Amino acid sequence: MTSSSRRLCVTLLALLIVAPAFAEGLPGSWRLAENRIEGGVPLTVFVEAEKTPGRPAFKIETIFEVRPSAAAVTLMHNMLSDSDLPDGQRREVLESKDREALVYTFIDLPFLLADRELALRVVHSDDPVTGIHRIDWHEENAVLPEGSEDVVRLSGARGYWEFRPDGDQRTHATYLTQTEVGGSIPKSIADRLLKGQAVEDVERLRGQLEKRRRTHVAAGLPGSSPSSEDE
Repeated sequence: MTSSSRRLCVTLLALLIVAPAFAEGLPGSWRLAENRIEGGVPLTVFVEAEKTPGRPAFKIETIFEVRPSAAAVTLMHNMLSDSDLPDGQRREVLESKDREALVYTFIDLPFLLADRELALRVVHSDDPVTGIHRIDWHEENAVLPEGSEDVVRLSGARGYWEFRPDGDQRTHATYLTQTEVGGSIPKSIADRLLKGQAVEDVERLRGQLEKRRRTHVAAGLPGSSPSSEDE
């Protein structure tokens, strides 16, 4: 397994930390792959019961010590930001509306591996009755101009984060991601790396939420009290 292949798998998952239409066609049958405690918090990993060739999917469930609204706002900001991106990756927001955006990502890979690109439609929605927030995304490459033969345009990327209230200050989070790897990376290696990266995506968001909470508490900003955490 080359470092370039590992970097590709890591980058593809990094593209992807209620709109029912977005969930159509996503895997619906899962098999428990791992169940563990991370820092005192449960983390459960599922894989598809029947795998989709070339497009592995993973579902992870965990708990965040913030409200659903705070988790959703933080995640949406991160998915649209062009800062703190992996090496060789650039991002551009092609279209932005209230709680919805079209984001283009280009992945510049080392020699011998073709560069990758894709466009994602990202939507933040919530149910005021249940308090559930969702961030859904799916590939929308049709909006892009004709591509270059030297660049692989990834297809079929889709997924969501769902944040459900779990008490006053906790969230039960579900992360589902499915993406195409592309190229000639062996399936078994790609599946293993993408599963590991999916877990890292969850822990990265947990770290960002904790950093945000500490910053707000230290500065006495909105977010340091239960009633204003999602501001």
